[in-house]
This record gives sequence, C-alpha cells and structure tokens, in this order.
Amino acid sequence: ITRGLVEMSRLGEALGADPETFMGMAGLGDLVLTCTDNQSRNRRFGMMLGQGMDVQSAQEKIGQVVEGYRNTKEVRVLAQRLGVEMPITEEIYQVLYCGKIAREAALTLLGRARKDERSN
Repeated sequence: ITRGLVEMSRLGEALGADPETFMGMAGLGDLVLTCTDNQSRNRRFGMMLGQGMDVQSAQEKIGQVVEGYRNTKEVRVLAQRLGVEMPITEEIYQVLYCGKIAREAALTLLGRARKDERSN
C-alpha cells in the first residue's frame, strides 16, 4: 500500500497536484479500502489473477466492470509520457496485457533495489 501511494503521489505531482492530496480520503483512504475490502471488484479481480485465473475468466467471474483493468493501461501511457517511474503499474500492466504470471510480477517488485521511494 505504501509503495502504491508513492506511485500515485509521484504521478499526481507530475500533473501539478499537491502531494498532500493523496494522504486524504480520496487517496490513501480509497487505496486502503480497495486493497482490503472484499467488496472491491479490483481486489477480487487481483486475487483471482494471483490464484492463477486468466484475465478474461476473472473478468467474467466478477460480472461487472473492473475499473482498474482499463485504468492500468491509461495510467501507464500517462506515466510514460510524463517520464514518471511506476513499477507497480508496469507489473500490473504486464500481467493484464502481456500474459505475465502474477507471482512473477510480485517477485519482480520484491526484487527491486531499495532506494528513496520519492525519487523517480
């Protein structure tokens, strides 16, 4: 959650937002809820992918729009255009659109070198 919040903040700052905005309900609050609430379609979708289900089957099982699916592609394009490093977004994109196994994406993220998370 912490690394996700940092990514959100970096992209927001690149777009001219006040980084403190992301510490409120619309930022951190929504992120925590999405990551922890079983009612979250994005969370359920991610859990299914993590358990080995393919993207199409997981979408069908949810039976409703999973906002994060399309948003991932758009956020990635925006981040690339602005030169903002977003490793979580990149790995999620690789899982959703390139067929990368979710476990491999998680291991890639966990294997990243430690550095100041606020730097790009």
